[in-house]
Amino acid sequence: MERNENGISGPIQDVEIPVMEHLSELRRRLIVVLIPFCIVALVMFPLSNFSLRFLFSNLFAEDIPIYVYSPVEWISVKLLFSFLCALSITIPLILYEIFAFMRPGLYPSERKFFLLVVIPSLLLYVVGAFFAYFFVLPWLFSYLIAYSGDVAKVALSAKRIFSIILYTAVGFGLIFQIPLIMTLAVKMKLVTYAGLKDKRWLIYGLILGLAFFVIADPMGISMLMAGVSIALFELGLLITKYIAHKRR
Repeated sequence: MERNENGISGPIQDVEIPVMEHLSELRRRLIVVLIPFCIVALVMFPLSNFSLRFLFSNLFAEDIPIYVYSPVEWISVKLLFSFLCALSITIPLILYEIFAFMRPGLYPSERKFFLLVVIPSLLLYVVGAFFAYFFVLPWLFSYLIAYSGDVAKVALSAKRIFSIILYTAVGFGLIFQIPLIMTLAVKMKLVTYAGLKDKRWLIYGLILGLAFFVIADPMGISMLMAGVSIALFELGLLITKYIAHKRR
């Protein structure tokens, strides 16, 4: 840790750098990220047929066909899948380059905070996405297909199914951040455990109102998200309660 002339901890390299040098470094780091991103995307595109078939096979029985309703629909799904795979694989590099670019201007406490927040947040996001894919979606699709099987024959659109998978994975990845956000807010003294507990029913109402009236969907995914959000809020309360007792 370095200190400036006033004895206050400051960034390691607390010197003024020309704007063009900043832009040059930013350009270099973008190239470092874009090259592996493009390589992974190009490699994944020819493999996307097999990968998407495997992705869908975990959600539906083999006798349920997947349809496309326009000549470019399958190509667009393959492109989106390839880009998402490239993003998923290169996200550690992206985060490292962001941190390396910001690091010279950050205080030691800010660097520590960045590392302590980003890594758990990324892990929680992955857990939430896996939870959605392996637990929520198989149960949801099996129920909906069985419910409509006696009335009409189910025809599944590849683009629509992939969009549902993406929407659900992103949604659950985000709501799995709730305990982390609550913990950080309490540690930074923005809120207290007692304050969160007192506003529990208000937060429940906001979550259910958001699920029912703002992001309501015909498949009921938003309702499942609301239920998991409430459960994760309760988990966050347990964690913040432990933090509050530890401070005493």
